[in-house]
Amino acid sequence: MIRRGERFALLHFVIGGDMAKKALEKTLYPLVARWMRRRFHCFRLAINKGLIHGRIDVLGISDIGGDFSGEVETIAVEVKRGSTPFTNAAGQSLGYRIFSNRVYLADLRDKPFNQDEILIASSLGIGLIQIKGNKCHEVLSSPVYAPIPKLQLRLFEALRLGRCQLCTSLFKLGEPEAGASYSNVSKNMKLAIKGEKGLVFWNREVGDRRATMKLVSDNFYYDRRFICPDCVSEILAPLHENIS
Repeated sequence: MIRRGERFALLHFVIGGDMAKKALEKTLYPLVARWMRRRFHCFRLAINKGLIHGRIDVLGISDIGGDFSGEVETIAVEVKRGSTPFTNAAGQSLGYRIFSNRVYLADLRDKPFNQDEILIASSLGIGLIQIKGNKCHEVLSSPVYAPIPKLQLRLFEALRLGRCQLCTSLFKLGEPEAGASYSNVSKNMKLAIKGEKGLVFWNREVGDRRATMKLVSDNFYYDRRFICPDCVSEILAPLHENIS
């Protein structure tokens, strides 16, 4: 039996240890983010970002579509300090595939991953990154996944990115840290053209359909769509001038 004072001390030790572990892990995030920028040529990086379903330690997005496509790849990394049981950490990393195209476990360790750990990672389908000192080394590449589209699009918006309905490229809706999350788009065509911004509009037919199916609980429209500034300037602006 544990006395009340001993129970408090034990709880304080456990909570304090967990907070220390989290603090140490957070110090590794910028190191991993810098490595991801070089390795994957990420144009957008985020730390401790996600949705209500879970937050990703380090997240990067890179262009992979070449000259004829706006396709992007989302890379999610779970960062550990070397003390979490490997299978637990690997399983947590794998869960990120609902948002991301590639998933990695980055672990702080002096010794390399052993054969069993590499076998487990290969079987689960995650990539491995060894953090040693101030350097990251990719030990095992991640397979490519097809994330759940609506969750990935929500994740993009959480990073203040939107997908253009015309060219399908991602573009900046606003600044991630700013309060005005839609500062780079307008609801008005004329203002979008004049301000060289993107356009946001609401798909009312889909909104009505979702309301009929009781997929929304109020009378507001949430089904927003975006058109990037380039498509507004190059396609919509000439059409608007001809109609006017």
